[in-house]
Amino acid sequence: MAESVQNIRRVVWLMFFAVLFACPAMAVSIPSGGISSFEEWEKAFNKWDSGRAEWKQPRMAPNKLPFPVDYRDWRVLSVSHHEDQESIRVILGNDVAIRAAREKRFTPWPEGAMLIKVLWRQRRLPTWKESWVPAEILGVGIMYKDREQFADTLGWGFSLWQSEHFELPEDFNTDVQGCVQCHSPLKDSDYVFTVPAIFP
Repeated sequence: MAESVQNIRRVVWLMFFAVLFACPAMAVSIPSGGISSFEEWEKAFNKWDSGRAEWKQPRMAPNKLPFPVDYRDWRVLSVSHHEDQESIRVILGNDVAIRAAREKRFTPWPEGAMLIKVLWRQRRLPTWKESWVPAEILGVGIMYKDREQFADTLGWGFSLWQSEHFELPEDFNTDVQGCVQCHSPLKDSDYVFTVPAIFP
């Protein structure tokens, strides 16, 4: 009986993290200290669930990049762990990007490819101390390939919606120029850090 209850709890935890990774309407974040019991997880989930109806679509970025509300249905391109920023990222792609990755056509990426990076602060999993898992959400970043529209920013449109409230940076242009400076050395990979993961 105890083993069955434990298995149920494991399944529920997995379902929670699937929702956490998939839903853009996440109105509540898991604190950095983490969740140490099923009861705490259930409380956090209920708080999130009750806030879904209040979620509003984030504003369009000043460079005319819209927030893709359907990104929760996109497929995974890769994942990354940034030790310097103590964060975990999942990189998703639209259909154009996924097709390009599967056909090994991402140097350069085709026009219309969009990459989305979902960022969380990392925390230790209470039941597995060696594991890093998502805590509070830090933001959602976007790269969209359109060489004509974004000729001044390496042929890519950049934007970042910050925190769980998906707020745009106060000085958006300065933030974009920071993206450009960071990505500029990567000309050989079409200015993209992400290398598509190989799924066996």
